Amino acid sequence: MFLTGFGETIVDILTVNPEFEDLASASSILDTSNYTFHAVTFGKDSDGFNFHAHTIVTTEYIDNNPNNDASSFNAGLLVVTSQAPYVSPYEASYNVSANQEYFSATYNSVPNYPSVTDTRLERGSTANKAAEIFSATIPDLGHYPNAWVDPDLNPAWNVLGSFAPPSSAGELYYLNNGAAQAYFVLSGMFNHYGLADKNGYVTVNQTSGISNTGVSGNLSGGPCIFSSVGFHPSGGTVNLAAALQRGDAACLALFGGVNHIGIYCLDTRSMLSDGLTPPYEWNYLNNNRKYKLVGKVTTFNDLVYHEDFGGTQGIQILNQGGKGFLTLANYGPTYIIIFKFT
Repeated sequence: MFLTGFGETIVDILTVNPEFEDLASASSILDTSNYTFHAVTFGKDSDGFNFHAHTIVTTEYIDNNPNNDASSFNAGLLVVTSQAPYVSPYEASYNVSANQEYFSATYNSVPNYPSVTDTRLERGSTANKAAEIFSATIPDLGHYPNAWVDPDLNPAWNVLGSFAPPSSAGELYYLNNGAAQAYFVLSGMFNHYGLADKNGYVTVNQTSGISNTGVSGNLSGGPCIFSSVGFHPSGGTVNLAAALQRGDAACLALFGGVNHIGIYCLDTRSMLSDGLTPPYEWNYLNNNRKYKLVGKVTTFNDLVYHEDFGGTQGIQILNQGGKGFLTLANYGPTYIIIFKFT
């Protein structure tokens, strides 16, 4: 869905002063790269930010031992309990809907229906209420943050809804009916390649000439815009591909899944009014870019739904790249968002 922000961006393009071309200090304002898609975010239902892996003290004890709760921010582990039936050997896929049903008396799991006036993915609060005991300010962004790269929030990355840490920095402790079913290292690609800032904005790969057949090989640089023959703006259609790779897919599945994908342009008008002039370089550790939500996709189905396969744990399949994704360079589910301008 195109949003009001997309129309505002078009107006900015049409009304920027062409005389800037003659000013060396301002000519870069006219650069077309300022007015393309620059970021993608992932979101879900508002209440979901207080359930699933966000729960600081789990509803079940680890290994059924009352002394093994998940307090103190889970000691750096991503701890999650499944309420799905235990049916060996198919017990290690995290069934989001089973947990939603189990907590239905206090959990409204329906994501916001999209509106053209939306400026964020979820209109309700997405701050984790239980994490209020944490000393730092808990973000309320409308989508998943990336607490791992935030020095103030890093100790609570595993309850705030972060993308997976890079390499071997994150570990999962997965439970079903109180018994451990999976325990392994999470490997996040967004943080490995420095593609997501602390507010969860994943930068778009600005490489030109990417075809729809070769897009998977470019997703290690972030979401891609198809700009080859057949998917060219001159034809009135542009496609954007975004992938949740390996540990990122597993991590978000455990936090309650994905129901929204947001697409953003730079809010150049706002940045210029604050004295920030282009070029707006990407720096995931200290990102001063401001974004405007211009489009979103919303679905009531979890986009990272998964199942066990042949006795192999479903969460582990996602973390390793997924059955069927192993032949792709991006090792993860890819979502294609189509923009038709005609």
